[in-house]
Amino acid sequence: MLHGAGRSLGAAALTAGLAISRPCAAADSDAPRRIRTGAEILAFLALDFGLLYVSTAPVADPPGNVRVIDKLTLKAWSFDASSFATNFLAHPLAGSLFYTTARSNRSGPLESLGWASLASLTWEMAEFRENVSFNDLIVTPIAGASIGEPLVQVSRWLGRRSASPAARALASVLFPLGWLNGAAPANDGEQGALAADLLVISAERAGSGAEMGVRVATKLIHFPGFGMPGEGAQLGFAGNVSAISVDVRASRSGLSHLRVLAGTALGTLYQRRIDTDGMGWDLLLSAEVAYDLRQHEWDARAIDGWSSVHAPGIGFQLRRLAGPLRISAAANVALTFGGARSFLLDADGPIVPMAALTTTQRAWGYTMGWGASAAPSLAVAYGPLSVEMAAAIDTRYGILRPDPWPDRNPSARISDSWSSLRGGAAVKLPWRDLQISASLERNLRRGSAGAYAHAAGETVALVGFGIALR
Repeated sequence: MLHGAGRSLGAAALTAGLAISRPCAAADSDAPRRIRTGAEILAFLALDFGLLYVSTAPVADPPGNVRVIDKLTLKAWSFDASSFATNFLAHPLAGSLFYTTARSNRSGPLESLGWASLASLTWEMAEFRENVSFNDLIVTPIAGASIGEPLVQVSRWLGRRSASPAARALASVLFPLGWLNGAAPANDGEQGALAADLLVISAERAGSGAEMGVRVATKLIHFPGFGMPGEGAQLGFAGNVSAISVDVRASRSGLSHLRVLAGTALGTLYQRRIDTDGMGWDLLLSAEVAYDLRQHEWDARAIDGWSSVHAPGIGFQLRRLAGPLRISAAANVALTFGGARSFLLDADGPIVPMAALTTTQRAWGYTMGWGASAAPSLAVAYGPLSVEMAAAIDTRYGILRPDPWPDRNPSARISDSWSSLRGGAAVKLPWRDLQISASLERNLRRGSAGAYAHAAGETVALVGFGIALR
């Protein structure tokens, strides 16, 4: 076994050495380098396969290995039994590696999503211990594109706007394969409008005490003439709208809140009618994908977990521009798929028979499911002052079959939801893009299983101070 693993790792190292060498000048064109993309992805998969060969099987998996013929004939396809961290942290990161590998080799966003999907399917067919996993085939490429494209876009924006060593270093950290293989296609380089926040957050939850944290967020929109005088419509398929944010807070007892939200547009319509004096309107309408990971402490209990990919999704932003006055209405709606800890079972314990639960719920405390999300917002800004109202709701309905254990027939109807309502104001200070903001949130979490239900709510006041680029 170890000899075979050594051969696999040796082949992976050799392939990786060939694949990641810097491209020659003749190869540095705008045409996709598909052979190079395939070689680099196969190198990663070979390394991963070698590690699989020498490791023990996941604890919740059925015993034995799965035949490839059963996968090819669709007899060995199911949801898997991996942990929450594996399915909704490790797999999205792997997907972002597949996606950015293709992007660094000149493929556009849609083709790169195809490469990530092909890489995920290849791994599922080659992985000898498990069934082909429905959830991995969905989460890995969609989350990978959702995370990867904002990093690619911000890295390119930094490279175009600044020649400082710090900016170049940050661009390489965000998109390391761009440094190894080359930049993304040149048609991504249109004029960009970047919004970025780096804020220190102080929060007070009613009944729970003070918290401190940080928010890092970017949103990049790039179209020729975006927000400038002119009129007409443009259609883009180059990740023209992308965003990523990380919010984290902690109390004296440890982590109390974490949310990572990333998304990108696969196709966008931009229309504007703006006069030379800056009066007018513009509209963005996008078909998009997104990835959402949350960890949150409710009622001073164990950390709750929620993760989902949004696909298909639709986003729009309609702005009214009148000199210093700017009014923006926006919304994102999507079908979702992912995993969530059962809020009811975490609170009330084993009120549902074990035999009625899925394998992931038995072993790891979460259930796969589908749902829908909607997040509307309205913002009004006048000069340095802005106010915003926003709401969001996410639903999740458990998917029971096919379970990875063929002799298990889960039947418990598990559902969860998470909603929030927020209002806030911000003031841009007249020094180096500094901003101070304040907001009030009301968050609600609910879980049910059959006739049983449990709900919790909280009110949070937040104050932020830091850098806000607009």
